[in-house]
Amino acid sequence: MNRTLAAAIAGVVCAVALAGCVSEPSPAAPEPSSVLPAAPCAPGAVGVGEGADALQAALDRAVPGDVLQLAPAVYRGRFHATAVATDEAPIVLCGSGGTVLDGGGMQDGYVLHLEGAAYWDVRDLAVRGGQKGVVLDATIHSTLSAITISDVGQEGLHLRAGSSDNTVRSVTVERTGRVDPEFGEGVYVGSAESNWCRYAACEPDRSDRNSFVDLVVQDTTAEALDAKEGTTGGVVRDSALSTGPASVVDSAVDLKGTDWRLEGNTITGPVDAVSIHVILPPWGAGNIVAGNVLRPGAGGVGIAVVGAARTAGNTVACDNAVESGVSLADDVCA
Repeated sequence: MNRTLAAAIAGVVCAVALAGCVSEPSPAAPEPSSVLPAAPCAPGAVGVGEGADALQAALDRAVPGDVLQLAPAVYRGRFHATAVATDEAPIVLCGSGGTVLDGGGMQDGYVLHLEGAAYWDVRDLAVRGGQKGVVLDATIHSTLSAITISDVGQEGLHLRAGSSDNTVRSVTVERTGRVDPEFGEGVYVGSAESNWCRYAACEPDRSDRNSFVDLVVQDTTAEALDAKEGTTGGVVRDSALSTGPASVVDSAVDLKGTDWRLEGNTITGPVDAVSIHVILPPWGAGNIVAGNVLRPGAGGVGIAVVGAARTAGNTVACDNAVESGVSLADDVCA
């Protein structure tokens, strides 16, 4: 007999008999947060149901030690996380095969915004749409890995407002600046001096000691990587960085911070591959560019050390490689 019909008959019998009988309960629907993909991304993973509301609710209630595993689905919306975790108990936000955060229109909005967060581990998902892809504001000791960021109105990944000691590993950024080409950086660290009052209480934006490893940046309309004045101690290693054919800048990497290291990368620029500037002393000093394969464009050099940067203790190592007939730098290598 049909289960619904059986329940209805039972209700009629109880009413006629005027007896205190209890009908059989309907099977409960599973909670959206209890359904895990086939392979949990980490021990203790809790599945996040499909839909923007389910994801934002999970981010809002996240506490140290949580492992939030997304479904193999498209989550349409813009998402915000602020929880502070610990080194011993980070918060993991992980995708499954086919997980996408889709921010929709590229005129405004951040698809994934970590603000004031600490010790997050975000991995294994794609981010697309929105004005900016992933933004870290005042976020520390967090990791982004195995993420693809694409098709955004401005920059793909921005670490600012004192976001420090973060690691970006095996991340791809592509097709940025679809709306505003001049703001289409692939990866942007810190903020320009003119924006310090907006993001850093009128102090330098010390987004320091961030590490980028196995980064792929391509088809950007501004720099593949822009390290701003105010930043110190960043590392970019074993990465492939290039701009797109519609680029509106002169170099793929622009170092304006201090004590950055570019090592073991392949860097392809529209004119110069790398440029080093002193925008505001003491930044723009002590940077090291070593062991890279540099592919400048027509009329460019591998590394352009500009103006005051020539006497600011920046090091251009002679082990950087350029094609025959192309100048390694417009300064002396060491």
